[in-house]
Amino acid sequence: MLMRIGTIVFVLPVVLLLVVYSIDLNNFTECDQLGLSYSTETGNCEAGEVQVTTYYSRHPLLVNLSMLVATFGTFAMIWGMVLKGMTRSQDER
Repeated sequence: MLMRIGTIVFVLPVVLLLVVYSIDLNNFTECDQLGLSYSTETGNCEAGEVQVTTYYSRHPLLVNLSMLVATFGTFAMIWGMVLKGMTRSQDER
């Protein structure tokens, strides 16, 4: 049971980060295809050069907490494997 919970806790924050990063990257790509630059301050496409900042520098709390939760999920999976021990399945016997 601990391994299942750990797997869910490990996967969900990573998927969340992938989704929000993809949405952000989509905004940059749409503006680039129009020949404009995406402004992270206004959230709109603008003509001319705009200072580009990384997603991590704009949302450090979201990224750090997601990675921390994923790390807890990793440790929960490891602990679940240690508690389960080295057992063979019934098919291998």
